[in-house]
Amino acid sequence: VYDAVYEAQSAGIAAVKPGAKYRDFHHAAQRVLTEHLAAWGLFGDRSVDEAYELGLFRRWTLAGTGHMIGLDVHDCAKARTELYVEGTLAAGMVLTVEPGLYFQADDLTVPEEFRGIGVRIEDDFLVTEDGNENLSAGLPRAADEVE
Repeated sequence: VYDAVYEAQSAGIAAVKPGAKYRDFHHAAQRVLTEHLAAWGLFGDRSVDEAYELGLFRRWTLAGTGHMIGLDVHDCAKARTELYVEGTLAAGMVLTVEPGLYFQADDLTVPEEFRGIGVRIEDDFLVTEDGNENLSAGLPRAADEVE
């Protein structure tokens, strides 16, 4: 589960760059999580594309993949939609990339070994002129680093 979230975060990070739509990093991360959930058999015989289009992954993701950071940790509450979730990333913006998977302890639709597990990996990024800079790069992220 941790490795799936790590892979999803890596896909989201790759989408953070100037000129990208704000939601691109969210879609990139959620797509990877959907692929893992499908591989684990959680969508039955539905394809990854169908499961993603229907938003079936949301049962286990529970939240978005990040938010802007500014004067407050969550600067999104008063942001105008056209400049935020429907906006475009530009150099100087700071945001989190923090996908997660959460399996409830009593969720009989998931393998028993997944029940009660919740994983979220969060890092903060500065959008730069040519991509992004991980402002929390000094922290461990990969499973072996965390262990």
